[in-house]
Amino acid sequence: MLRRPLRPVSAVLSLGTLAVLAAAGPATAAPARTFAPLSTVEVGGEVAEILSATPDGRTVVYTDSELGRIGLVDLSRPAAPRDLGSIDVGGSPTSVTVLSNARYALVAVDTTTDLTRPSGHLAVVDLPRRAVVRTIDLGGQPDSIDVGPSGVFAAIAIENQRDEDIEVGDVEGGLPQLPAGFLSVVDLRGPVSAWTAARVELTGLPGAVFAEDPEPEFVDVDGRDIAAVTLQENNAVALVDLARQRVVGSFSAGTVTRTDADLVDDDVIAFDDTLVAPREPDAVQWTLRGNLVTADEGDLAQEPAGGRGWTVFDQTGTVLYSSGGSAEQALAAAGAYPDGRSDDKGAEFEGAEVARMRGVDYTFIGSERGDAVLVYDTDRDAAPELLQVLPVGDAPEGLLAIPSRGLFVTSNEDDGTLSVFGLR
Repeated sequence: MLRRPLRPVSAVLSLGTLAVLAAAGPATAAPARTFAPLSTVEVGGEVAEILSATPDGRTVVYTDSELGRIGLVDLSRPAAPRDLGSIDVGGSPTSVTVLSNARYALVAVDTTTDLTRPSGHLAVVDLPRRAVVRTIDLGGQPDSIDVGPSGVFAAIAIENQRDEDIEVGDVEGGLPQLPAGFLSVVDLRGPVSAWTAARVELTGLPGAVFAEDPEPEFVDVDGRDIAAVTLQENNAVALVDLARQRVVGSFSAGTVTRTDADLVDDDVIAFDDTLVAPREPDAVQWTLRGNLVTADEGDLAQEPAGGRGWTVFDQTGTVLYSSGGSAEQALAAAGAYPDGRSDDKGAEFEGAEVARMRGVDYTFIGSERGDAVLVYDTDRDAAPELLQVLPVGDAPEGLLAIPSRGLFVTSNEDDGTLSVFGLR
């Protein structure tokens, strides 16, 4: 795997402070609380993609799709993490979450060898025993998994992803490409042997561009056991009541129209081009006030594609906040804007995380191509305040806040590292 060398974390942190000043204006002082780099962890395997943590925040679990396993890292001393080994899960893990009892990790595992016949399972890993104690057939190819605060249901986005090498409607990798994806809902009540999986169809939803082929991408579950599911290539979001196993809402993510984009790969960073593009959101997170944050990466559409920023929606799809050009401009101020990607989805904002830490509501937005994370104070969903631009490893995929310990961690896919930060 081609890997780019890591940038020195300490050398770039000051640039993040410059981004804060650039965004807030020359008269504004730097924020009193900032996230400081504590360590960079070289994982024991090949890659680190999605991550979760035990309830005490002392052990991080990450997926390694290249080697077909999950890895464990001891974060008891965040400045000196320790590799705790790995567990084979019988396929390519796409996502992981640790249950509140700290005993089990649930791993979505892709076993697909032919995209026309997608397959996968849920691996239930007993963490103390370091063993898979049950696999549950999911009937398709899984992507994201999440369990809400109640701990009653696991929601798994069964993407059944498209073949990007074939043409549909004169579009390479175009839709529809069946079989259609869906949402798998696993009832976690009772012993592991009693857990059952149900299927919630996501076809025919208002707002979806290709309603017969939803392609669910990412899922986040709130305290009511309502799952928010992005249908990325469909430029839509669906809401699913897990207890009733039914869709209770859906909406189009809409189009971004702005005049402050950089659409040309010419070694010159100039935010003066007109961008009109569907948002095509990847990650989604519930805010603490019941709204939705999306990272608008882009995927299917011809260029320009993706919102090149992030958005806050209410549950009906009304836009409460759109970052416009400010997110990419903040990266540029920090020396982290990837001009070489200007003609192809720009900074690719892919990951999102929302958490309350020490009395402040934070939203973290990861830039896959910028190798950075934007940190916002979002005490008001409709008026985020940029605090920092954090330099991380190569291509941050997973974002994880650990509020009880004041930690923030990213898993960086292309260089196989974890970046660990502490709130000070």
